Formats: sequence, structure tokens, C-alpha cells
Amino acid sequence: MQKLFNKILVPVDFSAKSKKAIDKAMDIALEHSCTICLLHIVSIPALGALAAADGHISVPLSLGGNNKELEFKLEKLISYIYLYTGGAIEAETKIIYGNWNDGIIDFTDENNFDLVLIGQDERFLKKRTMVLNPDIIARKTNVPVITVPSNKRITRLFSIVIPITDFLPVRKLMYGIYIASGYDTVVKLLGIENERNHSKMEHYLQKAAKLIRDNSSVKVNIQKISSKNVAQAVEQFTRKEHTDLLILNPDTQTKMPGFFSSLFGNIIQKYSTPPVLTVNPV
Repeated sequence: MQKLFNKILVPVDFSAKSKKAIDKAMDIALEHSCTICLLHIVSIPALGALAAADGHISVPLSLGGNNKELEFKLEKLISYIYLYTGGAIEAETKIIYGNWNDGIIDFTDENNFDLVLIGQDERFLKKRTMVLNPDIIARKTNVPVITVPSNKRITRLFSIVIPITDFLPVRKLMYGIYIASGYDTVVKLLGIENERNHSKMEHYLQKAAKLIRDNSSVKVNIQKISSKNVAQAVEQFTRKEHTDLLILNPDTQTKMPGFFSSLFGNIIQKYSTPPVLTVNPV
């Protein structure tokens, strides 16, 4: 199978959440022979007009003044990576200017990363340095984004859940097979049906199972649940069933129900118990 993970981007704000994200990135890098880039973004509103005028969200480092302290902190993290991995993986750092989501999107596109890894954000609003939206990043870069709770592993997974609705999620299945291959992993295809999509869901559920069985030796388990909201159904399912990883499409599969959910960006990645791999469908 084609190697899907080669270059991992990890945004860092030097918080404990960032450190945990680096730990998870190292596990994946060792597992899949990847390189890691640690990205720190400095928000400087006064330079926003300059960036926009030049056609870029990010501002060159030379315009931001002295960043010796930031560089020192990043180098300490690089030393930590080399110590943890025994020098087995390559790691680098970068400082740019702009806002977090747009900076990550531009930097990912410019440098051909194939995975972005972020620590799980807080469910409730409070002041924090780095505010990231995995849906926006995955959708605009077409690169998968893993959101990882600090207490969860991200390698040697035993149960991967992929919801199926009214279309065949080929990219989700591709990543599910890739991550599951080589281990005693069960891919659970969770059919989420309602009164409008029953016939389509059943068709694509069976087709997804056949695709996995025809192209891999990965174990497949089929289950169904009735719900009008995919994120809510998945969240309820993972409470009852052991799950090591969710693979979801952004927006319709990640947004929790309710008016305030859309207003405040209440997405499942903020508080899901298992890690979430957000994959753009196209």
C-alpha cells in the first residue's frame, strides 16, 4: 500500500497540550517513518495589512523583530524529540506570522505536509493562545487532521470507527485501511440511518465493507444506529463501545446538534474520548 504519512506538521504554543501533541506525533513518526515540523505562529495584528497587501496570510520572519526566545524554546523541543527517539526521526522548526488557522493552511499547502496533528482543545470557551479548527484546516488543505486527547495513544489501535451515511467515503476507508493494516485492528463501519437515507446508507454500508475486504486483510464489523445527527450518534456509540480512533468528514459529520452548536463551533473533536482523524471527502 502507498505510504500515506510522510511529513507531520505539529502547531505548538509551548503549552502542556502542545507537548502532548508532540508526544503523539513522535509515536506516529516512529511507526510510519515520518519527519516532524514544529510550527509556531506569532499573531501581530499591526502587520495584518502588510500580509494582505502582499497576498499572504503569513508575514516573513524578518519583519517581526527578535525571536531568540521563541527559537530557544523550539530548539528545546527539538532536543526533546531527538532524546525521545534516539535520533531516529528528523525534526525541524518554523516561526511565521499571522493567525493560527490561516497560517497552518498556507504553510501546509506550501510545504506538502500529509498530516496535521493537534492536541484536543477545551470544550468550553476560555482564554488560550492557540485556537484551531480541525474542520477548516482539513477542508481547505485536503490534508487529514488528527485531534488527540492527551491521555490517548495513536498507534497500535484495536478499534477504528468509520460512520457511513448516504455516500461511499473512499478517503476515510483508505486511511482506515492504512492505519489498521499490520495490526489486529477491527474497522467498525457504523451505518447512521434516518428516514431519508435508509436505502442509500444500507447500499453504501455493504459497498464499504466489500471495498475493505477486497483490498486488505483488515477485519470489518458492521453496526447500525438511528440518528439525525452523525456527530451525536458517533459520540453516543463511542461511549458504549471501545473505540481507539474515529475517522470523520468535516462539517456535517462533526457538528453537534443545536443552534448554539453552529454558533460556537461545537464540534466533536473538542471533547471526543477517542482521537479523531478529520478527512476531507474529496
